[in-house]
Amino acid sequence: ASAQSQNLTSPGCVDVAGFQKCQDAATAATAACLSHADGDLSQTETLACGCTNYVENYNCYASHCWNRASELLVNECEYQTYIVEYLVGCPAAKLPVPYFPTPDNSPDACSCNLGEVYLAINGSIQQGATCSSNASSGDPFQATQEIQGCECCEISAGFSSIYGICPTTDPTLIGLSNVNQLETILDTPFDTCGSYLSEFPCGSKLGFTPVAGGTFYGPDDLPASGTATLSNLGGTVTSPASGAVFTYTNGGDGIAYTISAANVKDSGSGSEPQTTTAGGGSSGNSANTSSSTSTETGSSTGGST
Repeated sequence: ASAQSQNLTSPGCVDVAGFQKCQDAATAATAACLSHADGDLSQTETLACGCTNYVENYNCYASHCWNRASELLVNECEYQTYIVEYLVGCPAAKLPVPYFPTPDNSPDACSCNLGEVYLAINGSIQQGATCSSNASSGDPFQATQEIQGCECCEISAGFSSIYGICPTTDPTLIGLSNVNQLETILDTPFDTCGSYLSEFPCGSKLGFTPVAGGTFYGPDDLPASGTATLSNLGGTVTSPASGAVFTYTNGGDGIAYTISAANVKDSGSGSEPQTTTAGGGSSGNSANTSSSTSTETGSSTGGST
């Protein structure tokens, strides 16, 4: 689903007026897109409209609120939460995305690196799928047992990443529900995984990469859950991490976006995100979902898939 529970807001942005103008354009384009989808009675189009709205909004944020992309300010971890919601809720969503995940030791960053947690959980899912497909025992029963071990390690890696990356943070705020959902999807309650994790060590036998903190936890040795809320660390962002202008190719729609960061002292100086079209031209903010190719890409944050 693409319904948004997290919204990007303008208080604290270096360019409030420019962000509002850009966001208004994105909202209008999305409304037109949804109207067309309703006319076609197409749930697929409706989902695409919502997912494109995410892209348009975080591009506006990268242009006009670059100082808050890694900050918390009024709404704690707003941008990072928004991007995780986009990546989880939109089937075609992929990295790179501007300013995600937040680089380590960034000023004014979230107390828990939500991007790092998301990538770790997503990585455990990918490794679990690879592990299951590589189960190679000639004995059908043993192969089934190994696949169960893979699935238990997938879940364990998800839990372990949460506790390893942000041990003091309330896990319900940083992805616990996504790991719990894995138990349902895999039809594997984690409390049944103890014997499988003992028989099939995740790292040495099944080839899972090490998790943050170094321990693949089992159901009987999970650490006590943290209780801290998400909070703002110290420091101030004084310049865009990716420079005044950068280009990145969105992993979900394949379109190259050029982001021009607004100047602190000149409201409205940041231009609306420009898209590189298949024909080589550029366009401003729109809800165009067509793909294009680009030969020029730029670093957005240092985050990668």
